[in-house]
Amino acid sequence: MIVCIHEDRVEYLVGLKLTLLSLIHHCPGLPVFVSYPHSSASFRSWAKTLPNVYLLDAPELSGLGWNVKPTLLLYCLEKGYSNAIWIDADIIVNRDFRQHFAKLDDKTLVVAQEYYWAPEQGGNHRAVTWGLKPARNLSASVNSGVVRVTPYHTEILKAWQVLLNHPAYQLAQSQPTSNRPLAMLSDQEVLTALLGAEEFACVPLEMLKRGRDIVQCFKMSGYTPAERINSLFQAPPFFIHAMGGKPFTRSASPRALWQEARSFRQRLQTYYDYVHQELTPYTTIARQYQDRLDEETSWMNIKSLPAKFLSTLFLRHPTLQELPLSLLEAGARRLRRMLGGDRNKYRSSIYLESSPLQISNRC
Repeated sequence: MIVCIHEDRVEYLVGLKLTLLSLIHHCPGLPVFVSYPHSSASFRSWAKTLPNVYLLDAPELSGLGWNVKPTLLLYCLEKGYSNAIWIDADIIVNRDFRQHFAKLDDKTLVVAQEYYWAPEQGGNHRAVTWGLKPARNLSASVNSGVVRVTPYHTEILKAWQVLLNHPAYQLAQSQPTSNRPLAMLSDQEVLTALLGAEEFACVPLEMLKRGRDIVQCFKMSGYTPAERINSLFQAPPFFIHAMGGKPFTRSASPRALWQEARSFRQRLQTYYDYVHQELTPYTTIARQYQDRLDEETSWMNIKSLPAKFLSTLFLRHPTLQELPLSLLEAGARRLRRMLGGDRNKYRSSIYLESSPLQISNRC
């Protein structure tokens, strides 16, 4: 078993370091391939102090972002590993996951469930957009923050590469997020399409449960109120995922947000996100690695008055301190969904007439 991680944004290096430190803490002895094309001498020196961490010298991976996933997973399989696990560099490992993965057979592909409020969850309409014949209805969309594969999944990884390099997808990626067709919004929508298509519908699929196995921290309600309450009676989740805005990139001061030359609504939204990033479980869990980061860590401090109040009220509990705000946002989202505000957000007239895949039906 091996883990692979990639990050090509210098400003996100802190997240990569947190992923590595948490992996070593909870999964000692597990080898890790790290792709960081902008690797500096200071980072290489820091990484050398970590056991079983191997830096890849692959500058050609720079700029690929999340589209690098199938390439890096195939690289691990080609090196002879029978279990390759991708973990996003904005994830903190919160518990040893190896036994959970080891009990699965070699044919089972592992992904995570997308956060609850994601648009048009599951189904097979993404496969239709790609010109694929739908054959499996997924109950939830794929979140590719964690992906586990074996040599059995070589064909689907290669198919994933083909679609990520398709001109239609590349064109979509050059557009603002809101202008992209849902099936080409990101790499994980493409993987959702493949898993719902006839060619790969028979591939056994294990989806890490949101709220139980992985916490999807997308705004206040990505980690839903129900998931937070249920977590009090369950084992800790394996992964904490900082989706969307990253706590370590936020403004140095909440007061500075109100001095920006933007509309009141924009400043209020930014302040709201700032409070979330102070209270999110990701920030709370990250503090235990503060002394080992060798980075500036003032972003871990709670500075805004709402966050200070809630943190004190709930004794800095990583799950509960954000619960009141999560309830408010979840209620607003549900009302907006009932009124149709979230419908067809990513609809597009782009539909491929035929499948881009030149492979026989795997099933």
